[in-house]
Amino acid sequence: MTNISCFDRLSMNGKLKNDRNFIPFALSLSKGKRRLLGSFLVFLLGVLLVRLPVLAGAAESAPVPKEWAEIVRAAEKEGQVSIAGPPGDAFRAAITDGFQKAFPKIKVELLGGSGRDKVARILRERQAGVYEWDLYISGPTSALAAFKPVNAFDPFRPLLILPEVKEDRNWIGGLDAGWADIDKKLYYTFAGSLASDNVHVNWDFVPKGEIKSAQDLLDPKWAGKIVMQDPRIEGKGLNDALVLSLAYGEGFIKRLLREQKIVFTNDRRQLVEWIVRGRYPIAMGLNEYFLTIFQEKGVGKNVTAVVDPKTAIYWSSGSSGIGFLNRAPHPNAAKVYVNWLFSRAAQTDWIKTETNSRRVDVPPFDANSAMKPGQSYRNTQGEDMLPYRRQIEQLAKEAIQ
Repeated sequence: MTNISCFDRLSMNGKLKNDRNFIPFALSLSKGKRRLLGSFLVFLLGVLLVRLPVLAGAAESAPVPKEWAEIVRAAEKEGQVSIAGPPGDAFRAAITDGFQKAFPKIKVELLGGSGRDKVARILRERQAGVYEWDLYISGPTSALAAFKPVNAFDPFRPLLILPEVKEDRNWIGGLDAGWADIDKKLYYTFAGSLASDNVHVNWDFVPKGEIKSAQDLLDPKWAGKIVMQDPRIEGKGLNDALVLSLAYGEGFIKRLLREQKIVFTNDRRQLVEWIVRGRYPIAMGLNEYFLTIFQEKGVGKNVTAVVDPKTAIYWSSGSSGIGFLNRAPHPNAAKVYVNWLFSRAAQTDWIKTETNSRRVDVPPFDANSAMKPGQSYRNTQGEDMLPYRRQIEQLAKEAIQ
């Protein structure tokens, strides 16, 4: 049995296939899949009543527009969609595998890498008159800072064709809650998690209850025992510093960076290894993807995030943002790809990157970090937050000697 979505029901000529069975996702005994199982149960028991209108309305979705079949045929003639996306096998699988099965006549060319590397390459190419890429998938911060000033993005909303992806009821906060740019037209965030996992602790080395919030890190006894992804450059470390400054003020961040003899690194895997081995039992800017890898090997199972209600009103889209580069070589294939990516089936695959989808009909990867329908959140990676990010980045440069 397989996931059934609009794309499983559509043949290439736009007609409906048989649609009888649906199972939300496959389960296994790995840590990640156990978390998926737990989150799915919470999803069913905790918010089912809130989402019943959405689920009931799914059967009443508007018909597929007539132009869709023409777009698909044009995309097949183009034969390819070129995407610059995040690094890592999980992202590669989420970006390419499902789409290739749904649209085997359209090849996915993926340039995976860090935001800094991708931005530099694409800007160099465009300055030389080379336009190789259709879509840019990554966090909105570096994308908007680099590409918006040079007018490298075309409006994104016209790419949304299918009713399934355009309906407000299918998205937490409605469709428009996903825009990352101030004008709500260039860069869209389709997934994300609460940005409250700012502090991780290895409880094998720290007595339970001694760290209840980030404020406890100012205790002199934790000096020299904290590792952090460098907040002087874009990344999780900077985002965590931003969230904590919003919650506790810039004075808190200044003291933390100046007084606590924090060790800084840009190696995300090394940071996780240090905390799971206990070399530094407290971490900030930790990447959950690498933590899961260690924990599935039986290491660092007592490393968890400190739950801090003061930071639970902020969310981060991580690498789950997308923009449409202008002068795209495969514009029809880009449309097909975006509508597939925003579908329930594709978003169910996307949570395997350990990010919660914003779709209300997709169970979260981690229920504890999932946004809830009906509540308001602020995206720390939105364009309106860029001045604050630069401010915290400068503060970090001055505080770290």
